[in-house]
Amino acid sequence: MAQEALEITRAIALIACVPGYEAIAQNLTRRTVRYVPELSDRGQATLTGVILIGPEALLGSVVGLAETLVHEEFHTRQNHLLKTHSFWSGVFTRTPVMARYERPAYQAALDFLAVLAVSHPEHAGEAHAEAEAVQSSYTALYE
Repeated sequence: MAQEALEITRAIALIACVPGYEAIAQNLTRRTVRYVPELSDRGQATLTGVILIGPEALLGSVVGLAETLVHEEFHTRQNHLLKTHSFWSGVFTRTPVMARYERPAYQAALDFLAVLAVSHPEHAGEAHAEAEAVQSSYTALYE
């Protein structure tokens, strides 16, 4: 598990180097971020603000892990009732139930990747590829 913790630390350090994301990196260092090998999602944020990282988030580059951390960190700042509201709004409108909750977190991840690509050209290719994957994932799950 030491390797997973090292990768998480590297991803947070990358986030800290992206202009405008220093506070998010600081917030991540204050939170518990734990690798969970049996987690089927890339990541999850618990109601108590613990961020869980699954194996898929560690399969790619540090850019993908950083994107996942930015996404999950966004969830830690959302009102918990938004999750319930999103669910029931989806039920009543017959639309994907978590779309309203997930949309801003996916957008936060896309915004991070765009700034990363501009501010760190050495990661631009990975950031663009990750952004395409993030957008495809959102489209497949919530549209």
